[in-house]
Amino acid sequence: MKKAYFLLLFFATIVSSTSGVYAQTSWVTKKIDSKLSVKFPAEPTKTTKDGVEAYILKSSDSTSYSSALVDFNVLAKVDSATLAPIKDTKEFAAQMREGVAAQKTNYTFSDINIGTWKNYTTYSITGLDTSKKKKLFIYMILIGSKMYTLSCLVPDGLVTKNNEVFFNSVSL
Repeated sequence: MKKAYFLLLFFATIVSSTSGVYAQTSWVTKKIDSKLSVKFPAEPTKTTKDGVEAYILKSSDSTSYSSALVDFNVLAKVDSATLAPIKDTKEFAAQMREGVAAQKTNYTFSDINIGTWKNYTTYSITGLDTSKKKKLFIYMILIGSKMYTLSCLVPDGLVTKNNEVFFNSVSL
């Protein structure tokens, strides 16, 4: 369990590099790995931080989008069998929330919501940074030992549904 918590803290660091976009008519599909793809409003930049690959896009309206993949089995030898009995628990979700909040101390976070997408466990959380006037939306999908994380950082006052379009564009 400590390994899983450590990985969640590590993953929260990756999420912290997010930044946003106007409504687009054609979105760019990026394959995160052989299993999952997601659409961005424009061509994102591929980056690697601490061995984790991510796609990041900051739009002209200052909305930022990012996707990242962390394989718990590779990073901390926590396999899907270890995650299976705890992945749907409120305690595990609360630890993920704590890990994100520890890395984003200037944010006030909502409770984390556990859901499902195509029979896989999902987690969603929002955070508000009142000093910088930004709202952070995070959507995570756990498939086996891999955590796919999408995040969208929206400036205060910007009314957009692009974060929902981004999150709903995920496909196997």
